[in-house]
Amino acid sequence: MKRILVLLGVIILFVACDYAKESVELKPDIEIVRINPIGWYTSLGDTTAVARIDTVTFVAENSVDCYIEKMVWEYYDESGNLFFGPDEMAIYVKVNGIVDPCAAETSSIYNIQLPLSPVWNNIDPGYSAKVLLRFIAVDEYFGSTYDTATVWYGIYMWPQ
Repeated sequence: MKRILVLLGVIILFVACDYAKESVELKPDIEIVRINPIGWYTSLGDTTAVARIDTVTFVAENSVDCYIEKMVWEYYDESGNLFFGPDEMAIYVKVNGIVDPCAAETSSIYNIQLPLSPVWNNIDPGYSAKVLLRFIAVDEYFGSTYDTATVWYGIYMWPQ
């Protein structure tokens, strides 16, 4: 009976070590689940110099704790041509990994401001631009594995 228990204990130990090895090798995986607002209206005589994104909400897709270390943005016209950027800003937002498979914890960034002058200088009235926002996340423990979550943000140039 003791031999069976020892053999069972060894098997459980090997399975547990293999599971721990796999979870240590996971890379961070984040997803953007909400952005508010999704776009902005502007015009040539506008006195507001920035488009403000109130909230960007993230959720982890696996159990790896990570943090978002920077945001990179690029401006594109309707044809998909890059006309401004890339530009970046360092940020720090902790994104907790999934602990309970039935519930996900969210993390948010508030009050992101994007300059409107590139749109005023490059887009004609009645046309729109889109801003590609990339959020770069790095794992919290080793700092060597990365993930990128992207979202598009629209800017419409109001006709005069």
